Amino acid sequence: MNLIIGGAYQGKKEYAQKTYGIEEAQIWQGGYPVPEGKWRCINDLHKIVKQMLQNAAGRQTYQDILSYIRQLVSKIPNVILICDEIGLGIIPLNKSEREYRECVGRILCELAREADTVERVHCSVGQVIKHTVYISIIRHGSTEGNLQGRYEGITDKPLCEAGKKELMRRLEKRNMCGGGRIIPPAEAVITSPLKRCQETAQLLYPEITPVIIKDFRETDFGLFEGKNYEELMADENLAPLYQAWIDAVGKAPFPEGESPEQMKMRCVKAFEKLLPMLANHDHTAMILHGGTMMSILSAFVTPRQDYYDFQCENGAGYLCRLELTGDGQLYQMKCIGSLA
Repeated sequence: MNLIIGGAYQGKKEYAQKTYGIEEAQIWQGGYPVPEGKWRCINDLHKIVKQMLQNAAGRQTYQDILSYIRQLVSKIPNVILICDEIGLGIIPLNKSEREYRECVGRILCELAREADTVERVHCSVGQVIKHTVYISIIRHGSTEGNLQGRYEGITDKPLCEAGKKELMRRLEKRNMCGGGRIIPPAEAVITSPLKRCQETAQLLYPEITPVIIKDFRETDFGLFEGKNYEELMADENLAPLYQAWIDAVGKAPFPEGESPEQMKMRCVKAFEKLLPMLANHDHTAMILHGGTMMSILSAFVTPRQDYYDFQCENGAGYLCRLELTGDGQLYQMKCIGSLA
């Protein structure tokens, strides 16, 4: 759903027609109730609110009207709602006019939160207030080190055969199911510079040349790099260091490597720099490492969750909805589903 707002007589309907290629016959502008039809646009939403208030003689609540509008939106995919901003100017003396004004304002606040795009039109010129895009954040396929439970960070290992087969199984499942939440199609791809991410991108999105972000590499595990739990605990020099790291609940720096906080900060900064690029595509796939994924998701997703809440197996991931402001800044990021 897209929402277009602005003052009266500012050319909002004409802007919607020109911008979205809507014909006059596809616009409902007859007030309440809205009949069944092949509508792409509902014009003068504020008038519908006013008529509902008047017809109900005070019995219609704000929630009732909002529920009716949400039902309209659910029945018309990608509908465009056009509404006057009537909350500007002098407050009316008439009580019913004040209630009408407040009702429209509250409804617009809710619709703006739910809309994919919010635009304000002034003198037939549109300004984007909010724009929504989607990203799939996918963990790379398995390496031999992953299967052996090794701390494989900056070590640049390729995918193993089992990892490749699992990715192809997921890809075939997507093709059979027509997309959805199993490795969704994408317009752009972003990867880490390490082989396992780039090979995963090549398998899942062979037609797209990925953008490589060096700061999306995995954590430098220092002295633990390339070793698994059994090997670390069997090493008389490393075992005390490893036990101390475990006792710190994974929050201490890795000996001669990175701290979790350093890792998170570089991933967060790299993601923030990437936002203008993400704004240019409806759907972007990001092929990343487990630590990179958890750093980004725990920092940006609302409601906030813990770093380890975003753990997932190789080849799996998360589908996220990003709401961006008109100047490309992140307004809100939500995790809307898992990628099986």
